Amino acid sequence: MKTFRLRLGILLMALSWFPFAQILIYIAHNHDKLTSASSANSFRLVVWGIQVVVGLVGVALVGKLAVEEAKKTGWRKTPRRLWQLFRYGPDEGAA
Repeated sequence: MKTFRLRLGILLMALSWFPFAQILIYIAHNHDKLTSASSANSFRLVVWGIQVVVGLVGVALVGKLAVEEAKKTGWRKTPRRLWQLFRYGPDEGAA
């Protein structure tokens, strides 16, 4: 479950940085939707708001796991431990 939370959190944080708004505005503009600048700006703000929420959920998932691991292994070993969890999972990376 830890591996799933870690990977999902990282995926959500990465998706929050993807330029969905610009891509969707480009597609909508080519299909004669969002023809005015104000409608495109409003749409962009809505998409960015959703992306911020998605990113914060990702940070919460990874952050909760990072704090748990820091309490077990210490703050200095936490990055290595999170990398092992991300790469190998809880069983193989626990060495």
